[in-house]
Amino acid sequence: MDRMSTRGPGNGLTLIELLLALVVLCVAVTLASPLLGSLLAHNRLEADAKRLLGALRLARSEAVQGNGVVSVCPARVLAGSEPRCAGSYRDGWIVYANRDRGAQRQPATDRLLGVFAGLPPGYRVTNRRDTRAASSQINYLPDGTTHRNLTLQICPPRADVAPLSIVLNSVGRARLQRDWGTCTPGM
Repeated sequence: MDRMSTRGPGNGLTLIELLLALVVLCVAVTLASPLLGSLLAHNRLEADAKRLLGALRLARSEAVQGNGVVSVCPARVLAGSEPRCAGSYRDGWIVYANRDRGAQRQPATDRLLGVFAGLPPGYRVTNRRDTRAASSQINYLPDGTTHRNLTLQICPPRADVAPLSIVLNSVGRARLQRDWGTCTPGM
């Protein structure tokens, strides 16, 4: 008897079966890629919103612990330069102990508590109606309050991703809120 005839059927794949599996895989990837892009954009948006929320919580905590005013302001931080309050939160932001309660950080007297990089290209921080860029300084008082209500809405570049808002109440509590405002596509 021939050695080959005693073996059962082959355990491998034929070329046609392999090609068919490859076609099914390509179709699945093609259908899933827009969903994956949307998921990645949503995750990026949430991560950046949580960075800004974390800066606000840091400021509130430091204001209460240090019994002084702590401010969060938009700042574009350039390499080798001292961070200054200017621009929009889209460019980045800083947290500092604001000893003189001024609108600008004084490097000689105001202690810098945190420097945060800006948002990725296409993302922006606006008011709840998306009519203007968010650029005002937020001051936390020694009791942890801000004495103002404010919404910072982060708009993603993709229309299929819902914006996230950071809602700040007058008692100083900041929270993350989904679908709290509208973003104008293409702005």
